Amino acid sequence: MQELSRRELNEIHVEAGTKLNGSLLQAGVVDELLVLSCAERDRRLGPGMFHMPEITELSRASAFEIREVERIGADLRILART
Repeated sequence: MQELSRRELNEIHVEAGTKLNGSLLQAGVVDELLVLSCAERDRRLGPGMFHMPEITELSRASAFEIREVERIGADLRILART
């Protein structure tokens, strides 16, 4: 992240798995989440998206405010920001 900042890149889009998602959130470098949930594939939203074993109390989690929810067919598009 320091290298990206040095290069003056202030908007980075990341499509990742649970470990990188969790690491980025834990590092405090995420200010927006765009979640696309496929109803056929994703029977649950959230628990399988972020691997963050260090966060054992809800009060230590980042606070994201849901700004938009859009239904696209049976799927959901959720935009949340800090």
